[in-house]
Parts: sequence; structure tokens; C-alpha cells
Amino acid sequence: MKRMSLRILALVCAVCLLCVPACADAEGEREEGRFSDVSESDWFYGPVSYLAERGILRGFEDGTFRPKDTLTEAQLIKLMLKPWMPEDVEEPEGAGWWKPYGEFGLKEGILTEEDLGSMSLAASRLRAALLLARLPLLPDAEDFQVVPDMDRILPGIADLEEIPEEGRDAVVAVYAAGLMEGYDDGCFHPEGTLTRAEGAAIILRLMLPEERLPKLRYAVPDQWFSDALILGNSHCGGLSMYGDMPCPYFCFSYGGSIFTGLNTACRDRNERSFTLRSLLEENQYAKIIRIYGTNEMGYDIYYLRPFFAAFLDKLAQAQPEAEFWLCTAPPVNPEMIGEPEEQEPKVFTVENCLAVNGLIAELAEAKGMGLIDIYSLFADADGILPPECTGDGIHLTRECYRIWGKWLAAAVGTDTPVEWEEPPAEEEAAAEEEPAAEGEAADG
Repeated sequence: MKRMSLRILALVCAVCLLCVPACADAEGEREEGRFSDVSESDWFYGPVSYLAERGILRGFEDGTFRPKDTLTEAQLIKLMLKPWMPEDVEEPEGAGWWKPYGEFGLKEGILTEEDLGSMSLAASRLRAALLLARLPLLPDAEDFQVVPDMDRILPGIADLEEIPEEGRDAVVAVYAAGLMEGYDDGCFHPEGTLTRAEGAAIILRLMLPEERLPKLRYAVPDQWFSDALILGNSHCGGLSMYGDMPCPYFCFSYGGSIFTGLNTACRDRNERSFTLRSLLEENQYAKIIRIYGTNEMGYDIYYLRPFFAAFLDKLAQAQPEAEFWLCTAPPVNPEMIGEPEEQEPKVFTVENCLAVNGLIAELAEAKGMGLIDIYSLFADADGILPPECTGDGIHLTRECYRIWGKWLAAAVGTDTPVEWEEPPAEEEAAAEEEPAAEGEAADG
């Protein structure tokens, strides 16, 4: 199975926020949303109370909510589908109370006849993921692009390969949407069941994006890059030409590596030439994104580490006010690289790429710099750059550089929307700085 970064990224662009009220999930009702077996000290008090006070959740006739009871598939489907239905849904009495929701699900293509055959069964975690993934899950607000933070999602599903293949995308989708998460052992445990309290928490997250688990990232606006410098090797050059990024400044050197340091001869997207040192002395940047690693493959990591660290230190000294981000090297495709047969050992291999990227991640953490995982964005299940993304096994196609450029806004994003205020026009700024006219009182 391939890494799902690109597939989930595509999913994000296609779905929109489910912003209608959720629904009830039990048979009885209790006024004011208070239940005798739910207290303020319970972790589920917030979700249960919020939903109950709005008539979304109902308890049992004896005044209990029974939070530890297992959620049935019928109850889960009702929770999922009632928001899409007319408010005056009338439930039949008896064991078939769920039929209006089943009929609606069939009509809308959300459920199948096969789904209706297991309504009395306990809702497993995998079953819940499969059903929830059929709904629009991720917010796609007009002002903020929202994407899953795959770097925090995939490592948190240690048993992903053990999940039936037909359910893996669904599990990643509910993780990405911030609706469900795993256990302390890092596993999803698809065979586990949901309690009624857990179901309430999921529905609350479905309703209120701000209550979701920290798995989403809000992409920064284009203006975020207006004072950013992106520097590096030929990948940086490809990004400058095909990344469709109008704002940032670029400094790239074909064949460039960290060994030449600040003396690197580089050029910008207008083909102007200069040294990295002169560029940093003449300009101050708020953010610097560094793209190196490909031309460093094949070196012994213990030999490479001090050179890498020294280069980063020199950058930080030259730009003390800048926020730094380090990109991992993109994957390579060894089978497509025409290395001479006598070149042993091979330089551009999956193992060397992973070794360099491990060093980059280590240095980013040690020096308090951000890490942008380009490798995981493009690597397939074997850690190889897919043939459709490259022509020579190293450099990317125009379309994949465009994907890279678009994805950067999410990679440097945050868990909350980034508000952006346009700087005042030059005329307004100048007027604000003019001294008060003679005879006028100045503030303060």
C-alpha cells in the first residue's frame, strides 16, 4: 500500500464541512440534558451535556445515559444520519425504531442493504470508521485550506498494516478529520468496540471542528511567504520555476550542497547570480526554508553531521531574526538513475536517502527549527519516488513540483487558522509617522 499523503490531500480539496446539528442516539429522554450517571468529573461530561442540552442525545426512561454501554450500529447510524433528515422524523416503536434512518441512508447512497443486516451488532471501531468516512468530514472553509497533518497521523497508527485493506483509507480519514484516535500503545485496534460516551465525543467533534483532535493543519495564506527565502539545490530551482508560488524569494544552486556553506554561488528565479553570503548580508528575511540533502547522499553520517550543523549555525548567525524550516530530501528512484556500473557503492539509494533525512530531522529538533517532510509527501510504500513523479529518478516533474509548492502552505501551517492583516499602505504609514503640526497636542 502506498503512503496516503497525496490521496488524503486530494480528499481534503473535495470535501466540505458538515455543519448541521447532530442527533439523538437512544430511546428515552430526560429534560435539561442531565443524567443520573453523568457527573462533571467524567471526561465525557462535556460532549454528553452539550449534545443532550440541544436535544441531540437522549438517555433512557430511567434517567440514565449508560455511558459505558456498547454503541450499536443502529445507534451509530442514527447519530450519523439524523442531521441530514427532516426534523419531524417519527421513529416506529419496538426493535425497528432505526428504519427511517436506514431508509434515508439507502436513498442517499450512504448505506447499502448489507449494512442494514447488522444493526443490532456492537459498532466496532473499524465499522465506525468505515461508516463515518462516507460523510463529508474535513472543513474546507473559504478563507482557510485545511489538510491532515500526516506526519502526526501515520506514526500514530502502528497497526495500520494489520487493518483490512478495504478499511485503511477510512481509518486514516477519521484520524485526519480529528474524529478518532488510537490508544496509548499507538494502535487503532479495529476490532474494539465503541461506548456510548465515545460515540458522543465523536459526534461533538463532527459538529464542532474546534473540538477535534489536533490532527488538522490550517494552511498559511500566500502572504505568509512574502518575507520568506527558500534556498537550496536544484530541487529549489524546480520549485521556483514550477511550484506556482508567487511570493517567496529563491536562492538555488544546481548541484549545490552544504559543503560550500555561505560561499555557495546561487541564482534567483530571474537568473541573477550572487553568493548566498552577499544575499543574506543585504537582505533580512522573516522565514528561511532550506532544501538540501540530495547531493549529500552517500556520505558517512558521522562525517556529514558537523558540516550540516555548522552550515545551519552560519545561517542562523547571518539571519538571527529569521524562523528556520528544514526540508527532508525527496525520495529517489534508484532504478531510473543511470549511475555508472563501476560506481560502488551506489549513492542514490533508499537507504542513503533515509539516513540523510534522519540527520536532517535530528538537527531540526536539536536546533529548534521546523521540519517539512517532503520525503513522505512523495515516497511510495517502498520509499521510492514514483515513476509518474520523475523523469530521471531524482528530479521531479512539473506537476509534482506544483504539488510540492501548494503543499508547503500546509506544511508550515498550524492547528488553528492564521489570521493575516495586510500591512498599511505606504502613504498611510507615512502619515502615521508624521509629527503633530505646530499648535496641535500630541498623544501622551
